[in-house]
Amino acid sequence: MYPNIKAAMAVSAMLCLGFVSSAVLAGGTVIDDDMTRRPAGSVSGDKVSTVEANCPADPSGNAWQGAEAELEIKQKGSTSKVEIELEHAVPNTVFTVWLRIKGKNGLNSAGSPLTGGGATPLAPGTALDSLNDNSPWGANPGGSATVANAFTTNNHGKGKFKIKLDFPVVGGAYPFQKTATSRPGFEDLPNVPTAIANPADAGQGSTPFLIRVVSHCTDGVGHGLSPGTREAWFQYP
Repeated sequence: MYPNIKAAMAVSAMLCLGFVSSAVLAGGTVIDDDMTRRPAGSVSGDKVSTVEANCPADPSGNAWQGAEAELEIKQKGSTSKVEIELEHAVPNTVFTVWLRIKGKNGLNSAGSPLTGGGATPLAPGTALDSLNDNSPWGANPGGSATVANAFTTNNHGKGKFKIKLDFPVVGGAYPFQKTATSRPGFEDLPNVPTAIANPADAGQGSTPFLIRVVSHCTDGVGHGLSPGTREAWFQYP
């Protein structure tokens, strides 16, 4: 099951901490479901940006209320494959995908050890250095449309996001230890494996989401470890 001893030790450690579910160890599809559409007037994390305010209106003027998204997650051992399919959304637009780290009842109360944020890009730990470079404080502060957690819709508003991850999404922990980088001011937080906050887990029912999909209608780029200006579209659950 495990590609190397380090992977086996990582899963063993997460088992001891209660982070790994039986579904993770068994492998196969652990989630195959529709994502929930956020109302077009919902503010994003910046408390200002909305789809209605920031994104071009659809032909019927209803702020893309017909948009749909499906999520599939497959897991085996210490890895995951995630696929998101988006339809009837704003066309020719960059979207990014995010994973919740800050939970409830004391789970990761400091948020991401790299940024202090409540979520981190849904990308492998090996992509953290590149994501940091494309953050507002990094080597490319303007961001990029091709960051690891990004995809772009076509001129019909369809888009697909597929990614292989070096950690289990369901019942797992994010491998922040795979980078030595950090947002300025957060260097004192240790970059260690951090439990993923899942509303389906005990004590986490009021955690806002496991995975969220946002658009970047105002600037057309992802901003690495920072969500930047964004509009909330979908989340799971």
